Amino acid sequence: MALKLFLDTNVFIDALAHREPFQQNAKLILALGMLGEFELWMSATQATDVFYVLSEGGKASCIPWAKEQLTKLYQFVHACDFTSEDINEALKSTWKDFEDACLNQGVHKVKPDVVVTGNLRDFALSDYPVVDCNGLFDWVETKTGIAYCEIAFPET
Repeated sequence: MALKLFLDTNVFIDALAHREPFQQNAKLILALGMLGEFELWMSATQATDVFYVLSEGGKASCIPWAKEQLTKLYQFVHACDFTSEDINEALKSTWKDFEDACLNQGVHKVKPDVVVTGNLRDFALSDYPVVDCNGLFDWVETKTGIAYCEIAFPET
């Protein structure tokens, strides 16, 4: 059975917008999700954030590409619903960043094996294991014995 990963918004953006330092491993995570090695999850609300960044704030010239990227993601990334109850729970939480508190509500719905983020501090209060893109593969090897360290993308 594939490991279930909940991906923070920055993981999608790092992969699709080619942002360092996590670009290569973020792309690898998405590729392995596409191949069924990982079951990838996000909250439905993250799509708007990913779209906004990829479209450079809604620039008309960037919108078709941003939509294409989201369409491709939604072929292999699962999205959990987000409700007004989730917003209320996030508002009541002790998390300092409201967006992260909202994502944490999605994490609780999905119950992933691990949360993957570009900023570990954002999920310091998580009840689930949290790793960054570079640490995921060490975590997977420790948990499963599977080593993905030989897989890499050619430099672009």
